[in-house]
Amino acid sequence: MQHSKTTETEIDFRAEFDTLRDQVNELLKSLKNKTEATASSLGENVESKMEHYQDQAGQKLHDAYAAGNAGLNDVGEHIRKNPVASMLIAFGVGYAIFKVLGQGK
Repeated sequence: MQHSKTTETEIDFRAEFDTLRDQVNELLKSLKNKTEATASSLGENVESKMEHYQDQAGQKLHDAYAAGNAGLNDVGEHIRKNPVASMLIAFGVGYAIFKVLGQGK
């Protein structure tokens, strides 16, 4: 009789162990799926933000280029309207730089 009781206990223990092992495997599969989904979502989010920032950087570069062009056009127009004054200013600035750098001693 002792032998059959031990056998029933062993069978019950093995059945519970198998059930527990299956539950752990299901939990690991579920965790893996959630991790993959989260990583995929995070990757898409990062990619979307990178595209957004690239677009913004491109727009800022375009704006800076346009502002620089406008500034150059304004300077060019001023020089065309006042060529003598512009040459005197350029000469004065060049002379001041020459003196500051110590070349005129």
